[in-house]
Amino acid sequence: MRELRSSSFWRAVLAEFLGSLLYALLGLGASLRWVPGPPSVLGAALAFGLAQTTVVQTLGHVSGGHVNPAITLAFLMASQLSLLRALGYLLAQVLGMLAGAGVLYGVTPGP
Repeated sequence: MRELRSSSFWRAVLAEFLGSLLYALLGLGASLRWVPGPPSVLGAALAFGLAQTTVVQTLGHVSGGHVNPAITLAFLMASQLSLLRALGYLLAQVLGMLAGAGVLYGVTPGP
């Protein structure tokens, strides 16, 4: 319970939320077909890779830069993360991805 009162815990959860939001927004936004023509698989792969790299470099020192719930679960299973911190990260990551997709939905033009 002491961890819940810690400001570093909430900063880390906020960093995971923001990182997940940016990852979804940048990766999915670059994957959209903005111009006519065939989709670019290479462009989508580079967008997600560069988005992940950017988020981990900017927010990794705060929370570890997990950004992905699968990575958080792997850290939990390897006993590298407490259950409370993992649950906070997972909730923040899911909500961050939903928020990023929502922002992207709001800024993209209709069909």
